[in-house]
Amino acid sequence: MVIRNHPRGRLVFDRDAIVRAALRAYVEAVLEKLPNGPWYPVCEYSEWTGDVQRGRFRNDDGCGGYEVVAWTEAGVVGLAYELGWGPVEQLGLSLDAITGGPDDVRGAVPGLPPELEPAFVRAVGMLASGSGHLRGGVLVQDIEKLAGVGFWLHGDRVGGTLFDDPTAAGADRLTPWGMLQDGRLPFWVIGELAAKAAERARTTDAPIHAIVDAVVDRRMQGPTEFTTDELATLIPKPPDPERQLSVQRSLQKAGITWPGSPEIPPEPPPPEPRINPFTGEPMPKRTRPDE
Repeated sequence: MVIRNHPRGRLVFDRDAIVRAALRAYVEAVLEKLPNGPWYPVCEYSEWTGDVQRGRFRNDDGCGGYEVVAWTEAGVVGLAYELGWGPVEQLGLSLDAITGGPDDVRGAVPGLPPELEPAFVRAVGMLASGSGHLRGGVLVQDIEKLAGVGFWLHGDRVGGTLFDDPTAAGADRLTPWGMLQDGRLPFWVIGELAAKAAERARTTDAPIHAIVDAVVDRRMQGPTEFTTDELATLIPKPPDPERQLSVQRSLQKAGITWPGSPEIPPEPPPPEPRINPFTGEPMPKRTRPDE
C-alpha cells in the first residue's frame, strides 16, 4: 500500500484493492443488464480480460474518454485519455515518432520499473488508436495509442505523470483508483443524482450489492459461480434468454459462472469496420495483444 497526497485528494494505492475494485465495477456493469440489476453501476461502459493475477480493465465515459488499469503479480499500471489530449498533445510525442505501440505512451509512466513492463504492455493493448493531425496542411489519420496521463504501482513505490503533472487532462480519471470507498470506485454520478444513487445503493439495491461483494470476494480466491439463492435474488423471474446469455458470457470472461452451467461459447465478433454513428466513417479497428 502506498499513500500519496495529491491536489485532487489523499490517494491510497493498493494492488489487490485496485484489482478487486476493477472486478467489482465490471460485475456491477454486467448485472445492470438484468431486470433486477443495480441501477447505478460505478462504471457504465466497461471491459475486462484476463484474471485477478494478470488482467486489465477499461472504463469508458461514452464521450471518447476512458481509463485502463492493468496488473500482474508485480503491480499495476494505469493509463487515461481525455478526448483531444493524447500523447502528441500532452506527452510531447512527435508525429514522426508514432509507432502504434507502447512507446507512444511511455512518456505517461516515467520511471516505470522493468518488472511492470508486462502490465504496461497489457494496458497499452486496451487503448484506442488513431487521431487526426495536420501534416503539411492536410489532416492525416495517425495510429498512435491514445493516452495522455498514467501511473504505476510497484510494491511501496508509485510514479507517473499523475503525480508529476497532477493537472494533466485525464488525471481525474485515474485518481478514483486511489480513492476507493469500501472496496468500490466512487460514484461517477454527480449533483442531485449522486444523492439519489447513494440512497438507492443503501436501500433497494443493498441486497444486490451484498451479492456482488460476496461473488467478487470468492472470485478473488479463484473461479466461482453464483449460488441458487443469489440467482433467486438477481433473477426473480426468467429474463429474456438472449439477455441472460449475454450476461453469462460477460461474467464468464471474469471467471464467474451460473450453477452447473456448461462452457458458454463466446459471442461472435461484430462485423468490421465499425461505423462512427456521427460521421458515417469507418472507425479504427482496436488491436489487442493475446492474453
